[in-house]
Amino acid sequence: MSRQSKQILERLGTQSLARVLDDLLDRKRLVRLANSCGLEYPGMRTVSQKRQRIITDLINRASADQPTRTAIYNVLRKEARATQNAWSSLSAAERQELLGNDKLLLGNGDLSRQLFVLACTGESSETIAALLARHPKHTGDGGSRGSGRAARPSREETRLGKQVAERDNKVLHLETQLAKSKDAQKNAKRELGQRKSELAELRARVDRLRQDLEEARATNSGASATPDDRDLEPALRLLRKLGTEQKKIARHVARLSERPAAAPAPSPNPPLAEALATLHKEIVALRRDRKKELQQFAFGYEELRAELAAQRKAAARPGRPRLAKGEQARVAVFIDVQNVYYGARRLKGKLDFDAMLQAAVGDRRLIQATAYVVESKEIDQSGFIALLQHRAIDVRRKTLRVRVDGSKKGDWDMELALDILDSVRHVDVVVLVSGDGDFTSLVKRVKRMGPRVEVIGFPRNTAKSLLEAADSFHPLERKFMIYPPRRKRPASSPRPPRGAPPTVGK
Repeated sequence: MSRQSKQILERLGTQSLARVLDDLLDRKRLVRLANSCGLEYPGMRTVSQKRQRIITDLINRASADQPTRTAIYNVLRKEARATQNAWSSLSAAERQELLGNDKLLLGNGDLSRQLFVLACTGESSETIAALLARHPKHTGDGGSRGSGRAARPSREETRLGKQVAERDNKVLHLETQLAKSKDAQKNAKRELGQRKSELAELRARVDRLRQDLEEARATNSGASATPDDRDLEPALRLLRKLGTEQKKIARHVARLSERPAAAPAPSPNPPLAEALATLHKEIVALRRDRKKELQQFAFGYEELRAELAAQRKAAARPGRPRLAKGEQARVAVFIDVQNVYYGARRLKGKLDFDAMLQAAVGDRRLIQATAYVVESKEIDQSGFIALLQHRAIDVRRKTLRVRVDGSKKGDWDMELALDILDSVRHVDVVVLVSGDGDFTSLVKRVKRMGPRVEVIGFPRNTAKSLLEAADSFHPLERKFMIYPPRRKRPASSPRPPRGAPPTVGK
């Protein structure tokens, strides 16, 4: 094939080969052929070179490089395959008639394919050169192929040429991106294989660690943080083994003890009798030691069972939630306004709700803050409620009811307890701002359900049972109070009524 391609290109000659390449290959295929042949232009892309320069460089490279000749021959043979088949089907007389009349092959108007076919069929280079001379190319550039158009292209041809060039550039860019994506895919597959091998090694290491962990758990009886029946298996196996050995020793001792008793007289062989007596003593001592060991193992086994039962019982009770490292505890604050109002009134000041709420939350995360207020029709508490809501405190209000006998009813004990029980599943700490001893049972129940319970109140106004039931107590001292400046009250100024609404510091 390499020798044949060389002969065919030599028959064509430089001019005919340039004519064939210019007519049969468009710019896209010409650039692709140049890239496959290894043509390089330092600092410039092949697609940006002129068409005639690429053709000239291909012809010069083909004269000295066999792979380039083979590549050009394969491309041209593919383009002229139909013409070559038609030429092969003609007889010798028909071929001579076509060549003598200067007619183009089969009337298809393509001289370049005819030139290549003549070179492939063995025609001389003189015949090919003469045919090329009789049919010169009339265009001034290499853009048109054998047509009789004017050298200067029209405006429409220029526009179409620009569009074709832009599309060729886009196609080249897409081919470059496709090549890069294929390289990236190969690298990704290679990296995926490495990751799979590393994953297999890690899995094998994890399996070994699990086996080591199971062996360690099996040998460490009763030392696990969460013991179960598998932790007791080594002790049980040892206990059964000791029981079996004890039974064997007991049977052996029984057989040995029967032999001396059956003999009516001492053995005539004193050394043998002494050896039997020594053996009997050793067996009795061994039996005594085994019995003590069995008792010790039985006692240890009962201790293990008791410890396991206690831990299972403790695990059945809901424990206090454990926080992850760096996680903030969730806090819910419930304020019994009536209770803290009377405590603040004893100190003759106003409760600073900002300072109290900051002390209740600290560096933790506040989930909700709810204040329970009892309203009276005679007293306007809208300003006080607005101040609480301004501090992001949810205010629940209830109107004070007056019975027929004159007694009054207005407490939030039941609703406050229900709200606390509803919030237990969503918080880690419950802060109760009240000193009412009626909440003692509620505090104990919430602690059994898991969350921590903290109580905030005035020491003199907080029940002792509530202090003992809570996890911690934060007293409301003078730093949580706001005292108005002392001034002399005018004689005409009336005192505030006894049932005045609670006051809060701004």
